[in-house]
Amino acid sequence: MPTPRRGFLKSLAVVPLAPGAAVALAQTPTPSPAPSASPSPAPPGPVAEALTRVVEQRYGSQLEPADLREIAKSIDESLQGAERLRKAMKLTNADEPVSTFRARPPARGSRS
Repeated sequence: MPTPRRGFLKSLAVVPLAPGAAVALAQTPTPSPAPSASPSPAPPGPVAEALTRVVEQRYGSQLEPADLREIAKSIDESLQGAERLRKAMKLTNADEPVSTFRARPPARGSRS
């Protein structure tokens, strides 16, 4: 039975194929829905706001207000992506990080 970690790694193997699938889907004609008013972007969450304030404190003199809004949006998107990953891949106590063991041969001329 494959472990959840292996299943996750298998799903990562298909990620490089996603752009090709997106192009194929984009080329198929689909009926376009009626244009609707674009929803206003949701304000960043409290964690994203706090991290944006840290960036503002450190680099505020070098950033424009539009830059700070873009940074807040980027931080919020990253936090949302991390939350989606946590929900999609529940780890248990038995799950271990992937580790590679490489035995190093003894150096020439030395006796161990």
